[in-house]
Amino acid sequence: MNTVAIDSIRRTLQEKGHAGYIAYTPSSVFYVTGFRSYFISEWWRLHGTVLAFVPANPDLPVTLLVSDFESGTASAAAPGLQLRTYRLWVDLSTAEQMATPPGEAVATRPEQWDDTELDSVVAETLRELDMASGTVGTDLPFVNHATMARLQRCAEQVELVDLSEELYAIRLIKQEWEIERLRLGVELSEAGMAYAARNLSTGMTAQDVRALYQVGVAQATIGDARYHGYAENWVLPTVGRTTSAAYGASTGGLQRGDLVKFDCGATVAGYRSDGGRTFAFGEACDAARDMYQVMARAQEIARESIAPGKVIGDTYRAAMAHVHDNGYPTFNRGHIGHSVGLDSFHEEPPYLGPDCQQTFAEGMVFAVEVPTYTPDIGAMMIEDLVVVRAGGVELLHSMSHELMVV
Repeated sequence: MNTVAIDSIRRTLQEKGHAGYIAYTPSSVFYVTGFRSYFISEWWRLHGTVLAFVPANPDLPVTLLVSDFESGTASAAAPGLQLRTYRLWVDLSTAEQMATPPGEAVATRPEQWDDTELDSVVAETLRELDMASGTVGTDLPFVNHATMARLQRCAEQVELVDLSEELYAIRLIKQEWEIERLRLGVELSEAGMAYAARNLSTGMTAQDVRALYQVGVAQATIGDARYHGYAENWVLPTVGRTTSAAYGASTGGLQRGDLVKFDCGATVAGYRSDGGRTFAFGEACDAARDMYQVMARAQEIARESIAPGKVIGDTYRAAMAHVHDNGYPTFNRGHIGHSVGLDSFHEEPPYLGPDCQQTFAEGMVFAVEVPTYTPDIGAMMIEDLVVVRAGGVELLHSMSHELMVV
């Protein structure tokens, strides 16, 4: 259980006069409890069936609502939590139990879960934690209709309020163990890019590049205990003049002079990295080299401008000014980076945009990028994860920032 996070959440609840917080999203449940439910992380239709309750009163326990099927893994992952369980459709009997003739009628399991049972457990949990009245925070913009209806049924005297911005603000400052997980994700993504780059060949499509990247990541994890928490990878590759990252997108195959762009990451122990590089196949044309040089320098300027106390919007303006002053005066992009952490869509707030008045602080981690998606030259990505430190930034990526010809 993330005690630092719990303490920060409770301070926020007490300052706002809320009775508690209900973590709903997969990211929030994991952040609060340390348990990454496979069900809600992988299957969106089960969202709302795993919830974490944080009462404002520090004398009351953080409680995880989870199915009996996942209760064992939840206990192992977060031994300090109080668990409240309900039945799923899966039979958990031992072979001996199944072979024993019943002395009385055997209770049947629900087709998925029993809404009445789940309601009862939720209502009891809210009462026990003094969260059955007053205002209770949750991830309100993301709560589905079924979960909202359940919470309203179970606590008619509760007013649910949005606490998502406050949670993102708490998550923004990373602890060192969180940074190490992101670092491992970066290592795996670079292994995937390097493997794919080494194995490019004429005629390959973006789908082929995606598969090569996935093989490279998987190979890097085999037999290496540091990557024991590896869960998944993601990659948005483009080949040639196709700028879309859609599955199956193709320009007819990789040809000499084409650009191959990677925007990618990997998830290790719940933390999802983000970054990218660009390669030229065989050779790079002058137009590609000229544009890449400008964008790479703009991204470097952005990284160099980051330091504790500096305004985020100034980083955007500095990088964009370089692009506009060096041959591309109408280049237009809404942001040049973002925070990262736990969300399956890796872009978390705040964004490195022109209107952001927030200042950088030590422990923040940002993806810094100045990409282009030009259909006449091809897509380009130069993106790094950086940690805000006292003297500037620590760069988590190690791959060259040059346009690499392979």
